[in-house]
Amino acid sequence: MGQIIRCPLVGTPCMKPITIQEKTFFLAEAEEPEYDKKHRSKAINEAIADEYKIRSALEEKGINAFNCKICEMIQTCAYGIADITQRNPNVLLELGMMIALGKPTIILLKKEQDKELELFSDLKAIEVIPFEEYLDIIEQLREVVGTLPPAVSPLSPIEDLEKIQPQFAKEIRGMEANIVKEFKKSIEDAKLDTISLREEKKEIPPELSERLRGLEEKLEEMRGLGFVTDARTAFLRGNYFSNQEKYEEALASYNWCLELKPNDPAILYNRGNTYYELGRYDEGLADYNRSLELRPDDPGTLHNRGITYDELERYDEALADYNRSLKLRPDNAHTLHNRGITYLHLKRYDDAITDFKHSLELRPDDPSSLYNVACLFSIQGKSDDALVYLEKAITLDKKYKEKAKTDEDFANIRDDPRFKKLIEPD
Repeated sequence: MGQIIRCPLVGTPCMKPITIQEKTFFLAEAEEPEYDKKHRSKAINEAIADEYKIRSALEEKGINAFNCKICEMIQTCAYGIADITQRNPNVLLELGMMIALGKPTIILLKKEQDKELELFSDLKAIEVIPFEEYLDIIEQLREVVGTLPPAVSPLSPIEDLEKIQPQFAKEIRGMEANIVKEFKKSIEDAKLDTISLREEKKEIPPELSERLRGLEEKLEEMRGLGFVTDARTAFLRGNYFSNQEKYEEALASYNWCLELKPNDPAILYNRGNTYYELGRYDEGLADYNRSLELRPDDPGTLHNRGITYDELERYDEALADYNRSLKLRPDNAHTLHNRGITYLHLKRYDDAITDFKHSLELRPDDPSSLYNVACLFSIQGKSDDALVYLEKAITLDKKYKEKAKTDEDFANIRDDPRFKKLIEPD
């Protein structure tokens, strides 16, 4: 039985169904000091472990921050225990989550701390157990556990309907299946089965764009009724959101997709792209690394990891990835262009110009490459060549007029009347 909530990390509706597991506690606890961890565990297990299962974020080895898996643990547990004696930030965050979800929660704290704790009087589901030593909590905890209310998993609207009007519910499920089928077909028509970085945004014909928008709205409405998105649909929704530059929504879709298919290199690749767009380069890099472990010779992933290394100013590693990508996919204009940018950062200007010109042979009307060649010629004091390429870039895309106004690469030609004319307002 599922319930729909909004993701506390990004604010969008959670993609996954949540089923409350009876007789389970989520234990919000600090890993250090080891002495406390050991004695707390012994006391809690003695008090309740025979009858209840206990979950903890410490099960997620190597994870030091709140994430989807921990959020899911908290949501699926019927009750909560929080040891706040260390005032650990993660513990306090997990406690806040349990309170927000209305879970019956037991707070453990040292006796001298109980005077500092102020709770709203209407928080009826909160029990506080002050103690000197962890052994002191055993009897109190047993007593509180004996008074806990039964866990309740609310039915989703579609599950409610199936109990009342099964035939009508069946018809709605059929409608949902048709919407999903049409959405998948429309995504394929829009060629949004993959997404890339630093490439032109895929333009979708107006009629198809409007159809996709309507289908996405219907999918969201269906999810509000309790329908669960399958992995493929979640993946394609992520691509759709990415194309619309709704990156937080895209991230939520890919997160859910990876819960279903954790070792899928394509999903990792697309989530890596999303992290990049959000400026979360280290997380993007981690996804590209995992994707390449599963698919070592994918030129697109190597290319995008190179872009990420460039953003992190790890230029040698960026070059290594671009070189590998070009061996697998020779004469790729995008990779040549981006390798040129890395050469530019390394002040290897001749290599950069070679790559930009090669890229322009493949894509003669690429304003970005034209602009970068103009920058290089200006840096090298080749004013005439710089102005020729800059004029071509501005003709193809007016945004380069504004960019050139403040670009330090044009310091050598900024006083040239021809440059001033190029950047004049229309």
